[in-house]
Amino acid sequence: MKALRPAILKLLPILLLSACSMPDLLVSTAPHKIKLKDGREVLCDGEPQLQEKTGYYRYRTPDKRDGVIRADEVAGIIGTGA
Repeated sequence: MKALRPAILKLLPILLLSACSMPDLLVSTAPHKIKLKDGREVLCDGEPQLQEKTGYYRYRTPDKRDGVIRADEVAGIIGTGA
């Protein structure tokens, strides 16, 4: 056990740093389109997240800006799979 301790102490910082550099695997970063009831389409990076408390979808635009759209204006959300 004592021989294993130095190896663990050397590997631990490497593992922690590599875990921090990984993208969040739970959030989809594939492009999506939000189709609005009036016919417009909004492009976004990743899947929009519905904030049930406020009734808005939050999303990130391709130019890395945050945006919101009222949920009752949304006709559908389509993943483009690109």
